[in-house]
Amino acid sequence: MLRAMRHRSPYGELWGGGRNEVFGFRYQDDCDRGRLRAVNTSLRIWVVVDGEIFSLPPNLGSNWRSFSDAETILELYRKKGEACFESIDGSYSVALWDENERKLILGRDRLGYKPLFYHCLKDGIVFASEIKAIIAGGSYAQSLNLCGLNYFLSYGYTPNPETLFQGIRQVKPGHLLIWKNGIISEKPYWKFTYGKNKGEASDRYYRERFLELFESAVLKRLRRHPDCGAFLSGGLDTGGVVAMMHKLKSKPFKVFTAGFKEERFNEIADAKILVKLFGLDHHTVIVEFDKDFPTLLEKIVWHHDAPFADTSAIPSYFAAKLAKEHVDTVLTGDFPDQLIGGSGHHVAALARLKQDPLIFRMLRDQVLNRLVRKLGWSAGSGSLIDKAKRMLYRETFPLEEQRIILSMPVPPLLKRCLYSSDLLKISEENDALNVAAGLYEEVKGEDLLNKLLYFDMLSYAPDDLMVKVERMTMAHGLNAISPFHDLELVEFIASVPSHLKINGTIRKYVMREALRPLLPEHTLNKKKQGFAMPIGEWFVTKMPDYVRDVLLAPKTIDRGYFNKKFMKKMVEDFLAGKTDYASGNEATIISLITLELWHRIFIDN
Repeated sequence: MLRAMRHRSPYGELWGGGRNEVFGFRYQDDCDRGRLRAVNTSLRIWVVVDGEIFSLPPNLGSNWRSFSDAETILELYRKKGEACFESIDGSYSVALWDENERKLILGRDRLGYKPLFYHCLKDGIVFASEIKAIIAGGSYAQSLNLCGLNYFLSYGYTPNPETLFQGIRQVKPGHLLIWKNGIISEKPYWKFTYGKNKGEASDRYYRERFLELFESAVLKRLRRHPDCGAFLSGGLDTGGVVAMMHKLKSKPFKVFTAGFKEERFNEIADAKILVKLFGLDHHTVIVEFDKDFPTLLEKIVWHHDAPFADTSAIPSYFAAKLAKEHVDTVLTGDFPDQLIGGSGHHVAALARLKQDPLIFRMLRDQVLNRLVRKLGWSAGSGSLIDKAKRMLYRETFPLEEQRIILSMPVPPLLKRCLYSSDLLKISEENDALNVAAGLYEEVKGEDLLNKLLYFDMLSYAPDDLMVKVERMTMAHGLNAISPFHDLELVEFIASVPSHLKINGTIRKYVMREALRPLLPEHTLNKKKQGFAMPIGEWFVTKMPDYVRDVLLAPKTIDRGYFNKKFMKKMVEDFLAGKTDYASGNEATIISLITLELWHRIFIDN
């Protein structure tokens, strides 16, 4: 199991935890080794940590600064029991074995930065930071979770606690999984809630408080990693992190940018503006197509333990590889889009809400939705009647669920044509939209923007965004940390009024205004690119035969998941530039390709 994760850190160690319990962990050096594991032999408690802690309660004790991360958790557990996790903030997954109670506690950080998977056995439990380690343990026989497959093709990722492996699940962010006497229980130790706005507070208060907390968040991480570098795209998020690092550090530091030969995707010139302004040590890499690209896709799928639809994983992989040649840790600009409101779909949804015709509002009825679902459909048809049917179907959902449908790699109407009858039945019995609907129900009293952000924070961020960042950096043993995951900052943003998150069409408004004294106008006003890459263009112009070889191979279409005739038509239409939302597009194709690669690697062996 340790060998399966040797890419994460160079050294590994097995460590006893009692009579029949063994822990394994990987570490960078002797200091790291001491930080990540702790034992109290008299109390018979063992702790292993993946990740790190950045802040602690003020009343821990006078000598807590001498404690390692693992020792801190052990000490807090001794004092508070399972409530100890409420007192720490960081990016971590933790395993704690209490020999006296014969109890294992698996804890995952609040926002799901670090992964943690588990598989229950007849007489035990096995867990790891990556699924490939559970497989390597020899106690799990790989099999596909068909419900998870439908979820993946619906969201582009598999929402927690599911995985694409039958019998392997995730510990949910902000939760404890407790195994005792063969019985599993799970409970939250933290829940994100929107706080009440300070009615008397001015816009200036929110700007100044944001800047104060953001500076504190960066400072905490710099104290732990004074020699760290940073990823830099040249946009607001990474630019803000780099600007604050420049303010707090006394000497230049290294920054890393991945770009493309295709200029419309290349952000290196934007990054250079900040490099010149702050006097940074800039390192760049150009991501370009070559004959080894198919092998790269397989490698990224292997590191994910899953297929993926987020193609920004590819430039992230190269940026991490470059950074590891120079530093062991980087700060990143991940998470403010999901926290504050920085995505185009947020702005589009608010604009739609503002101009929402009465006739459309009248269509949003569950009874009407069930009736419309029974209509016949022609996938990809350009006829006026079929376009009207598709619009009518979409408009019977609430606006927040329409956002999910519009971004699906395989939306519901396409499933009816692409899925085999067996998979379609599973899809109907396990409606993927219920995942989003359940989260929206938890914040049903909030406005539309807060609903959208709540889903993004609890589902998209931990199951897509942070999977990409964590796996692509740890593929090279690079430690990546985002200051935007800081607990104080997150809970402050929960109380910020929506008009300061998105103001008109200005995204992340409070953050943008708070950072205005630190950043040039070009960076503040730069159009968001989000690490976009020309993979659809590469598929069509440089590797059409590869697309056919993967998706139309007998082993692929004979698996029984998809309609063979429609799959062939969809692939040929895509390569001919004839596809659209209702008949398969770039997101559909990359999802299906990486799904097949995953199947060959992990299920077919």
